[in-house]
Amino acid sequence: MSELETLRAAIRDELDGLWNDLDTARRGALNGQWSMQCDFLVDRIKNLTALVGPTPWHSIELPLLEDGIYQRVHTELGMDAPVDMEHVARTRERIDADRQRGARSTH
Repeated sequence: MSELETLRAAIRDELDGLWNDLDTARRGALNGQWSMQCDFLVDRIKNLTALVGPTPWHSIELPLLEDGIYQRVHTELGMDAPVDMEHVARTRERIDADRQRGARSTH
């Protein structure tokens, strides 16, 4: 792997972590939606995304896709980053069904 490829891989790895951190920061925000920490993370995501392009949507936490945050970040950067929202909806349905089955089995 060349030095450039190694650097790009490191940036992509950092982006994966930042998207995960953004999801965690949103869940921990006082209002449960957004905080200054979220703004800070989005700025870092934008800076790195400008260097290597969008993180694949299937690597992003579901709530960030469902709430359009992933899409908004890329729109603000002027980048095309389409998301298969039908796949996202089916995934959410499976998760919710699994939770319901789990809740019924514990009662």
